[in-house]
Parts: sequence; structure tokens; C-alpha cells
Amino acid sequence: MTNTLLTAIDGKKVRTFAYPCGDLRIGDALYYKPLVNDFAAARGVTGAMNFIDNINMEDINSYAIINHSGKYMTDLVDEAIKSGSLLVFLFHGVGGGHSLNVELKAHRELLAHLKKREKDVWVATMLDVAEFIQRNRSAK
Repeated sequence: MTNTLLTAIDGKKVRTFAYPCGDLRIGDALYYKPLVNDFAAARGVTGAMNFIDNINMEDINSYAIINHSGKYMTDLVDEAIKSGSLLVFLFHGVGGGHSLNVELKAHRELLAHLKKREKDVWVATMLDVAEFIQRNRSAK
């Protein structure tokens, strides 16, 4: 029902999912299982790098950024570049106004670092990444 409403708003047919508060279950049930065909991928909350050959498309790892420094984030970027892995940042708020926040200065440091390393890094939406993974996995 939500996808129908969102499609009416933006015309998009394919979406990704993010587990609310990282919750994978309602009681004992994995509630995403019946929804898996409705989404290209689902973003989880486990802080780890993702490697294309073993990414779980139903629970893609991400680093929750909560008052972390710019250096912490830029070090993660450099680690992802070095290891050839997918790095997903999870932001709830930038610059205040949310309890799960990253300071504007730290966010700007990250953006400047991404710009500096733009020949080495691809910045994309989760949907673009999911479609890339699916295309490249099927090519093997």
C-alpha cells in the first residue's frame, strides 16, 4: 500500500527498504520475508563493509553515524576504497534537530573528502547500488 502511494507521488516503481530502528523482527517473525519481492534491497544497521560477492541484499550493512567525527567517516571511506568494498552511511540528521545526529562540520569534512577522492569512489543512492549489484552478480 505504501509503495502504491509513493508511486502516485513520484512515479517510481522500484524502491529499497530500510529497517525501522534496525528491527528485523516483529515478535519472533522476520517481517521482511513476505516483502522481499517488493524491494530491490534492504538496508540494515550492522556496521561493516560490504563485498559484492557476499552482500546480503535483504540486510545490507551500514554504519550508523551518530555524532561521529569527520575523521571517523573519512577513514571509513579510505578503508572502503582500499578494500574495494561498499560502504553505506546511515544518517538520521545532519547539523542538529535530531537525536541521531552528525555535526554539520563533520558532514562537510566527509563531503570534501568524497570530492577529493571522486576518481576512486562512487557515491550513489541505495537503489542505484542495489541495481548495480544485481547486474554484476548475474553477469558471473
